[in-house]
Parts: sequence; structure tokens; C-alpha cells
Amino acid sequence: MSMIATTGFVLAAAGDGPPGTGGTMILPTDPEIVIEAEYKNFKAKGTREALELFIARHPDHPLAEQAREDIRHLGK
Repeated sequence: MSMIATTGFVLAAAGDGPPGTGGTMILPTDPEIVIEAEYKNFKAKGTREALELFIARHPDHPLAEQAREDIRHLGK
């Protein structure tokens, strides 16, 4: 998307809010959905390095344990 198209989109979205508010804010994405998508992305790469990066970014997340298991399977 070009900068011009992006700016047009933002300006169009800003006009959707109540008068005097500057527009409607876009709701943040659920962090769990973002982490799950990141895990799927790294797993799809199929490399130890990608999975290790996921673990480094989210060491305490339950999917980090799954990534560790994926790494063990890569070694076989």
C-alpha cells in the first residue's frame, strides 16, 4: 500500500468517530492471537533458529514449550 493510499485510509477512518473526537480508535489486537500467529510463522520456517527466536521472545509463554518440543523433533 502506498503512503498516499495509507494516508487516505487513515483520514477516512478518522471521520468515522463522533463529531469533535478526531475519529474512532482502532481496537488493539489480542496479544494471544499475535503470539500464536508469530509461533505459526516461525514454525512454518522449519528452522531451529526461527523457533529459538520465538522462545527468546516469549520464554514463559506456553507455546515456548511447544517450540522446544518442535526443536527436539527437528534434531531427529
